[in-house]
Amino acid sequence: METVRERILQNIKTTIEGVTVANGYNFDFTPETVQRWSMHGNRMVDMPTVVISPGDEDESSSPHPFEECLMSVFLDVFYVTDEDDLVSTDTYLNRLQGDIKKAILADATRGGEAVDTDILGTTPFETTEAQPYAGIIIELRVRYRHLRNDPTAKI
Repeated sequence: METVRERILQNIKTTIEGVTVANGYNFDFTPETVQRWSMHGNRMVDMPTVVISPGDEDESSSPHPFEECLMSVFLDVFYVTDEDDLVSTDTYLNRLQGDIKKAILADATRGGEAVDTDILGTTPFETTEAQPYAGIIIELRVRYRHLRNDPTAKI
């Protein structure tokens, strides 16, 4: 049985995979373009691409038999435009941000695994001359609970 934390991260991946033009969004994501962080590197062939990376997590005990956790999650969103594209890169990044926010906030409970999900902010990638891609980092905060002695059991 996976931990509540792992099930939440899996839900975020599945949620972003549902961002498709057919579902009313501006972009098409797939299981290949929405990736979990890998120490061996992530495949950046098809764009746009999202790499999901968990960040810090704070835990607090309560008099009840559960731990409450606040987990940061970073969504690194990569995008490439053609040099002769008349639409600004910034416009594409704004559309990507909007699509991902809309999808993530459609179910703040992450399929019933979390108490809530908040978007804390968005930061553009630092760019250098002739960089082949642009992107944004969207920071999420997910609040969830699990039994104190069993991180696979949600409360």
